[in-house]
Amino acid sequence: MQFVHPEVLWALSALTIPVLVHLFSFRRHRKVAFSQTAFLKEVRMESRSRNRIRHWLILLMRLAALACIILAFAEPFWPSESNEEQGGRKVVSIYLDTSPSMELEGRNGPMLEASKNGALALVESHAPTDRFHVVTSEFLPGDRRWLNKDEALERIASVAPGYAAPAILDVLHHQQEFLSTEDVEQRHAYLFSDLQQSSHSLSGGSGPMVDSSMVVRFVTQDAQPKVNVRIDSAWFDTPMRLVGRSEVLHVRIAHDAERPVDDLPLSLSINGRKTAIGSFRIVPGLPTDTVLRFRHERSGPMHAVVSTTDAPVTFDDALHLGYEVAKNVNVLLIQGRAAGPAEQVALGRLFGDAALHEVSTMSAAAMDYAGLESADLIVLQGIQDPSSGLVSALLRNVDAGKSLLLLPPPEALGSGWEELLIGLGAHGIGPWMEADDPVRLGELHHEHPLFGGVFSRAPRRVDLPTIKGWHTRSRSGSLERPLLSFSDGRPFLTTGLSGLGRYYFSASPLDPKWSNLAQHALLVPIALRMAETSRATGLHQFTAGEETAVLLQGIERSALAELALRPAGAGPESRTLLESSAVPGGVEVFLPLREAAPGTYLLESIESGNEGDSSSVIMALGINPSRLESALETWDPQDWKQALLTQGWLRSDVLSADVEDLVDEVEVLEAGQPLWLSLIALALLFLLIEMMLLKRKSALPAAEPSTS
Repeated sequence: MQFVHPEVLWALSALTIPVLVHLFSFRRHRKVAFSQTAFLKEVRMESRSRNRIRHWLILLMRLAALACIILAFAEPFWPSESNEEQGGRKVVSIYLDTSPSMELEGRNGPMLEASKNGALALVESHAPTDRFHVVTSEFLPGDRRWLNKDEALERIASVAPGYAAPAILDVLHHQQEFLSTEDVEQRHAYLFSDLQQSSHSLSGGSGPMVDSSMVVRFVTQDAQPKVNVRIDSAWFDTPMRLVGRSEVLHVRIAHDAERPVDDLPLSLSINGRKTAIGSFRIVPGLPTDTVLRFRHERSGPMHAVVSTTDAPVTFDDALHLGYEVAKNVNVLLIQGRAAGPAEQVALGRLFGDAALHEVSTMSAAAMDYAGLESADLIVLQGIQDPSSGLVSALLRNVDAGKSLLLLPPPEALGSGWEELLIGLGAHGIGPWMEADDPVRLGELHHEHPLFGGVFSRAPRRVDLPTIKGWHTRSRSGSLERPLLSFSDGRPFLTTGLSGLGRYYFSASPLDPKWSNLAQHALLVPIALRMAETSRATGLHQFTAGEETAVLLQGIERSALAELALRPAGAGPESRTLLESSAVPGGVEVFLPLREAAPGTYLLESIESGNEGDSSSVIMALGINPSRLESALETWDPQDWKQALLTQGWLRSDVLSADVEDLVDEVEVLEAGQPLWLSLIALALLFLLIEMMLLKRKSALPAAEPSTS
């Protein structure tokens, strides 16, 4: 225990005054005549003994009360660990959580504004010689420097809401790394946050990054409870979108409602034009899945917004998307010497619809590998032994999201087929088998997603193709599923996933000599579905506040072109030039999303010419707040304190005071726990006991003599 004013302790010598007064305060006694006092001697001696004890207790209570009052004026306190450190200049790192959830209302208004006011008061309470580091959720490069007191106040006042939501371990690591650059004894890290559970986790990472010389203090406040309805995710029925085809967009709505709500609005806007509307119903405890149906009128990059209405939490009411719409499917036929005229005619008939397919043919003997980049569906037909270069090119394109249909020729195959199938993750090929009589296939696996929408109901009796020659395969690969199989379960026509793309393998060629598959009615819907699902373009959506890179496949980096990012609907003056580099398969572009606001954006290529700059849109993309921010559950301050201690952050505190009380709490933590209030309470207790003793003394009846 230490004292703020130890000189006051000299006043304890005044405790001798009550003792002297007590010892020399003699009372006058009245003489009362009794006829006989012999019977009162015993009572008188007992009363004197009790009075003497009571007098000493009263004296003790008075001395204790006076001592407590004197000690209270000396302002004693229990020193904290930080107070035991050497004095001198302090370095203070202040983190302000600017994530979207901090815009919600707390008990003192918007939580971010209350945090800024608390940080300003905290800086004001420090000495002019202290140095400060101020950082927000965006981790801006300009915040990687030390500030004096005035600069820190100016930086805190300029903090604006952001969209990044970093993990709290990343924040602690950032502050710890920055504070370790200063060779001082007192290092303090303050984190103004709402303690949101989704971002405040101390598990994971490379380990508990605990610096025993750093004091960590979280400053939080209670948020008003909110019910939040948000757009969680969206996806299309098929991986490829075509002009004029009916599209189905699935939308999942998450919520934490406690009662059912009907007829909430939902809308879809594409390229700034409202395309579809709907409504949905939410049920407590269950996410809501609904669909929006529409058609695309043109091809090219599309930016879309799925939105609903939900107050007062509005930052996650819209989901921004970007995707591609193709005019038709580019089919590339790579044919070898073993491909007969009948097979070529069969493929031409399958993909002869010019409105849906654009077919090009290439000879395996004179390959133009650049032509693979523009294809959506690649068909390999009549090639006895694919070269290593062709195998590598096919594997690269399938991994990038394209589809590959394999139609091997009859008889023995070269080692290139084994290399190709193993590279795709499929099982190898066995020997070629021929049957004297046609063998009918045994099962159509209609439950596979490839047949989605082909059958109005599950087919019971299907006329399946017959086979006379085929390449035997005992089983499929781990990511390979049968579409058609023999009656004993051995696969005939299979499909599998490889990277972002898909492949199909037929155990028999389309030559009528070996099967009637080319003339069978099943081949047409199967081939059309292969084409429609050939390119996995996917949805282009990214998280605000997170730096990322995107690969533009099949695009060459021109020395005259610049790549830029522009908000959809904004003018050229809003462009942000991007860093890019040529990589195998295309161009890798770095997207600076640290400060990007949620919305839809266009990735453009800008060509400089004599007549000025010309631009073309390469990709549309959507930027959304982190979905973790939509989960508004927060830590209880005491539970978070315990979690910090469990992870080794022993010099940590969690403060939940208002702005006007924050500085006082910090001073208590800095100096120690004051004891003067407890001493005043003890003094009052001692005086109360003294009053009770005096009252008991005055209430005792006088002893009456007895006469004989």
